[in-house]
Amino acid sequence: MTETSRSLQAQLDAQPFRRLQWQVVGLCWLVNILDGFDLLAISFAAPTLAKAWQLDPRTLGIVFSSGLLGMTVGSLLLGPAADRIGRRRMIILATAVLGLSTLATAAVTSVLPLILLRGVTGVAIGALLPSLNTLVAEYTPDRRRNLAISFMHLGYPVGGIAGGFLASRLIPSAGWEAVFVVGGLFTLATLPVLLLGLPESLHYLLRQDRPRSRAAADKLAARLGIDLAAAGAQADALGTSSVREVLRGRWLAPGLALWGCFFLGNLTLYFLLNWTPTVLVEAGLPGEQAIRAGMMLNLGGGLGMLYLGHMSARWSIYTMMSAFFALGGLLIMALGQAGKATDLLFALTILAGFFSLGGLIGLYSLAARLYPASSRATGIGLAIGAGRFGAILGPYLGGVLISLGWPMGRYFALLALPLMAVAALLWRVRAPPGA
Repeated sequence: MTETSRSLQAQLDAQPFRRLQWQVVGLCWLVNILDGFDLLAISFAAPTLAKAWQLDPRTLGIVFSSGLLGMTVGSLLLGPAADRIGRRRMIILATAVLGLSTLATAAVTSVLPLILLRGVTGVAIGALLPSLNTLVAEYTPDRRRNLAISFMHLGYPVGGIAGGFLASRLIPSAGWEAVFVVGGLFTLATLPVLLLGLPESLHYLLRQDRPRSRAAADKLAARLGIDLAAAGAQADALGTSSVREVLRGRWLAPGLALWGCFFLGNLTLYFLLNWTPTVLVEAGLPGEQAIRAGMMLNLGGGLGMLYLGHMSARWSIYTMMSAFFALGGLLIMALGQAGKATDLLFALTILAGFFSLGGLIGLYSLAARLYPASSRATGIGLAIGAGRFGAILGPYLGGVLISLGWPMGRYFALLALPLMAVAALLWRVRAPPGA
């Protein structure tokens, strides 16, 4: 972190939380709701879609994974681009693509176009997440950053819960297509709000050697109570973004540890998010109760995010996250043994979401703290991209194991083990000395 960056952060830490900061966190939270709704809509539509199109588990696994493959591409290729074109511009462009691709999904009539459109949807979400995470981190004081990032990511399970609620009511009467029509239209309707209300990153503006960017930075700084002259802020003072900066020497070891945590955590989480409704239907639960269990998973995850973000201001975030991942793994194993005991199944689903999804969101806070401002979106984008390989593998591996006829308890136990590994590996995610 440069002296300019430290000075800006110190001034931000000394100020009360202002309206502009609430605005940034709130709008990024809203966009993340769209992410959760649009990506997880396919998991709620899957039981009906599989029956209507006679899809086997392997094919359904490919449909799930296509969106996650797109997220990988978006995170790796477009996430770092936000350090060059700006966080705000990337968020607006990706939101437009997200809305159009979700809306178009309602019109498909065969598997191949469905896979392609889910891939495009994933690319948009993959491009969004690094910019959302970075913008929230850069607009919040250190004491509130974990909570602000957790709240922003709370939008994802809120979107999942909304998707499950609408799916349970729309699909029986209007078909699976209605979920994507509603999601696409709502996403496109947020674009004017983002254009009018979302500011650019102050750090990004200060790196631009243009009078218009400096004037915009001066206005934002005044609204935040920051004195740019006192911070010694000059154009290019924060350096330039570079993938090489993130991958070189002292950043490589903690970066690889962060990638490993994202990979393993996403492998388990996306198996759960995508397959829970379908697995429970096959286990004998009515479709409406299975969708409700998927909603409970997201509800528990949302509560876990907020609890972790709030309590990490008092306790070590490393200790809390390690405990969350370990308990999440144990609860997923127990979930696989719950059978058809509905009350027990719902309780275990909420708790599994609380610890597994709550812990995973903590990784975004670690990523935001690990890298310097000049390469923060790049570092976060690469870490999320690495995690997406796990997110792709999880649903596909789940489909393979289910098609082999394994009992539910066995493959739930196997896919809970990666969370145990994350509990140990995350202690290696620390900024190098002097950074």
